[in-house]
Amino acid sequence: MPIDITVPRLGWSMEEGTFAGWLVPSGSPVTVGQPIYSLESDKVTMDVEALDAGTLHIPDDAPVAGATVVVGQLLGHLLQGNEASPRARATALALGIDIATVTPREGATRIIEADVLKVVRPAAKLMEEAFRAPHFYLHADADATALASLRNALLPLLPKRVSYNDILIKAVAVALKQHPRLNAHWVDNAIVQRTQIHIGLAVDADDRLLVPVIRNADQKSIADIAADRAALVERCRQKKATREDLADGSVTLTNLGTFGVDRFQAILNPPQSAILAIGRIAQRPVVVDGQVVARLTVPISLSVDHRVADGLAAARFLQAIVELVEAPLRLALIQ
Repeated sequence: MPIDITVPRLGWSMEEGTFAGWLVPSGSPVTVGQPIYSLESDKVTMDVEALDAGTLHIPDDAPVAGATVVVGQLLGHLLQGNEASPRARATALALGIDIATVTPREGATRIIEADVLKVVRPAAKLMEEAFRAPHFYLHADADATALASLRNALLPLLPKRVSYNDILIKAVAVALKQHPRLNAHWVDNAIVQRTQIHIGLAVDADDRLLVPVIRNADQKSIADIAADRAALVERCRQKKATREDLADGSVTLTNLGTFGVDRFQAILNPPQSAILAIGRIAQRPVVVDGQVVARLTVPISLSVDHRVADGLAAARFLQAIVELVEAPLRLALIQ
């Protein structure tokens, strides 16, 4: 447990004093007897020594030099071993993250708030980063008749209930393998090509948006994807998702069809370069052989980072997805 650093009583009548400043920076190792801050009373000024060893953590709301402090007031903490800072613990609690699943950054021995935020960033910070990317959007409507038929055929055959998302994840993964240009990230002003295909799925987990990742989705059957998806969603909703569950997605799939949304444009999930927005699967009027008929269709919108892919590469990727959605039996045969 962190050891509290509090204001001592320098004299019998002392009730308050003036904090004169820290003598060592936050994050520094401290030994027993080492002076760590200065304190002034109305009679004396002294450097206060550490009573225990540890790593000094100075909270953001700690008093600054010249501030009036009272006896017993909390100034900071001495962290023991590999434990998390109080701020990191508070952030993890607020985001529903098990602090035991968080690892310190390379070369560090303790966990700080930045390590927690690497696991899952707050939505506002993520949106700010996403909007800085130069987006462009492509839209298509796919005939979903065969998609619905395949799902209905699979439902009684598989131990896990197959969703439309499971089949769509497989379609996106196969299309991404055919068009690897979209399987790249924009990192540090450069394109970083990915070799593995991990598909993220946007999940509403107790009013928090998380994006767990189906790893190597191109190599998995629809049944395997359904099982992975069910387990990931459950861990997200139980606040037990691990760092690996949420990391390294190639492309994200977000589906608002169950909320009655016909079509929408999604913002990117940095550093990914593409995100698919799936609308409601419903009967809509379409023209077939010069006649207006009702067909089951699914609207698909593709958002792309123009720094990574141009319109032609994105169009080919979207076209491949539409073709797989309209002839999904191939997906059931690809392992």
